[in-house]
Amino acid sequence: MYNILKLKSKFKTVTKETTRVLKIMILGFILIIAILGIKYKPVYEVKIADKTIGYIQNEAAFKELINGKIINKEVRNVDNISLASEPQYEMKLIQRTQDTNEEEIIAKLDEEKVITYKFYAVNVNGKNKAYVDTIEEAEEVVSKIKKEHKRDGIKLDIVVNEKYTQKLDEVKTDKIEIAEKSVENEIEHLLDEKEAKEAIAVIEGINVSVLPVSGRISSRFGVTSSIRSGAHTGLDIACSEGTDIKVVAKGKVVFAQNNGPYGNLVKVDHGNGVETWYAHCSKIYAKVGEKVKSGDVIATVGTTGNSTGPHLHLEIRIKGEAINPQKYLYK
Repeated sequence: MYNILKLKSKFKTVTKETTRVLKIMILGFILIIAILGIKYKPVYEVKIADKTIGYIQNEAAFKELINGKIINKEVRNVDNISLASEPQYEMKLIQRTQDTNEEEIIAKLDEEKVITYKFYAVNVNGKNKAYVDTIEEAEEVVSKIKKEHKRDGIKLDIVVNEKYTQKLDEVKTDKIEIAEKSVENEIEHLLDEKEAKEAIAVIEGINVSVLPVSGRISSRFGVTSSIRSGAHTGLDIACSEGTDIKVVAKGKVVFAQNNGPYGNLVKVDHGNGVETWYAHCSKIYAKVGEKVKSGDVIATVGTTGNSTGPHLHLEIRIKGEAINPQKYLYK
């Protein structure tokens, strides 16, 4: 019995001593924490490729900052922004007097970001001819060009290609009006090739690929008549009233209205000083300023003005001087 009591007493003594030691340890730990809390603060060390670039207070908040200021930054033609190297984060204790430097780290990451730029090329028959910023602009160019040239009889494979680069100076896009003009220039080149291939005559470098009408020559160039005040300045081709009149080559309409003895008259400037005149029309379809292509219907045959029956009066003028159309057509 004595031994049991002695053992209990000894256990109580050990327990008290252990409790006392634990209390001292806890107090010491609390004291250490307090000292550390006064002198140091917990932060996250940020490293790139194992190199420390600074300290931040909150990892989650800093990642949101990266997304807002770098990754999701609105920049022209940007398809994707990524960091060259992903940051690594590690909890550290630093002097409480030392500041974190989130903004400096963001600036450093921003300098090393990788940007992929995206733009769109309008491709005509395998050649990129215009570049725009958006798919909507590219599709608008394609739609307009296809609509305007669907009956031109030329091979026209026009598509949109996506283009990517990481060099901003390679993104050389144009406003939609300039892009349309660039594509239109390529179409003009294709039309020129077509007209040159199909040309039935060449007037001062202008390819003529169609006759304005088919019919019988009723009055030739240079003849005189009681119904004229001078020699005939054109060629008359008799045909049914209402027959379509086609422009003989591409050009620009510079006159489209009634003109006394000529009746309803259309004048087309083809460049190089060459003009063609279409007179005595019953109807005029062409409008001043309109660009026309070889074979476009610009009017219909009639008998307006100084005329004795339905026919087309065709004139060819070079630098203002009327020449015999049969030098080139209706030989």
